[in-house]
Amino acid sequence: MLPINPRDLQRQLRQLKRLGIKMEPVEGVERVVIELGEKAIIVESPQVVSMEFGGQRVFYVMGQSVREEALVKAKEAEAPQPSAVGISEDDVKFVAEYAGVDEDRARRALEKAGGDIAKAIELLQSGDA
Repeated sequence: MLPINPRDLQRQLRQLKRLGIKMEPVEGVERVVIELGEKAIIVESPQVVSMEFGGQRVFYVMGQSVREEALVKAKEAEAPQPSAVGISEDDVKFVAEYAGVDEDRARRALEKAGGDIAKAIELLQSGDA
């Protein structure tokens, strides 16, 4: 674990306790992920210690298996893709009301129909959307 004499560790823990600092290990941690803009730092099978003082909590993470991964692709996949066809809210409401469906279904039909209102209504009535 840590390269420290057990007696020194016990003495240091007692000093921390006198200062009002609570320190305890966090059990069962499988991995820790730190996300930094376009990349993530991943620590596998870490040892984690929680310290609490002054109303704040600090985590010490120690691990030998550390790797970095790019996050750009994951964030791009999460972002909603704008539709190629400009569909107004009025068109969505009109199609939803006329076809008797909710607005999400009407929007999907309009996107499938390329923005054509008549075709979207036809798709909804035929059950193809």
